[in-house]
Amino acid sequence: MKLLVLSDTHGYLENARNVLERIGQRMDGVLHLGDHAYDARDLQSEYQTLPFYFVKGNNDFADKAPNDVILKFFGKKLLLTHGHKQQVYWSHDTISYWAEEKGADVVIFGHTHSPVNEHKGSVMIFNPGSISLPRGVPNPTFGILEITEQGLIYGSIMEYIDAQTFLRKK
Repeated sequence: MKLLVLSDTHGYLENARNVLERIGQRMDGVLHLGDHAYDARDLQSEYQTLPFYFVKGNNDFADKAPNDVILKFFGKKLLLTHGHKQQVYWSHDTISYWAEEKGADVVIFGHTHSPVNEHKGSVMIFNPGSISLPRGVPNPTFGILEITEQGLIYGSIMEYIDAQTFLRKK
């Protein structure tokens, strides 16, 4: 199971479309972590062969998308959220404790526009950064999560250089 992870598109979809055109056919689904949830809907209408899972962010005021989504693949529980309600700018403590309470193996969030791929306690903390408006890194980023049939989870942060060049960061 390979999942493309996008966040914080903020209405700028060119990079996201380029990524989907280049690697979308090798993905089993797309996770969009808000800001802007309607971007996820637009992409979903363009790439109808891929399942999309998305949440709303702090800039999605009137959107009816959920704040959080729980997904299960190969016995692993993924918790999707934007992250603003867990104060992710200040620390990852709150979001990791919250994910632990929910029984999640991975918490996937956005909001900061900065990529994170680490473990905190028993929870994998994964933020793809922003494919449109990066912060703290020179180029836009996106993520790929792979979950094996044996229940192993691998996360990769990918740096978007141009429509033809993506580099694995970590």
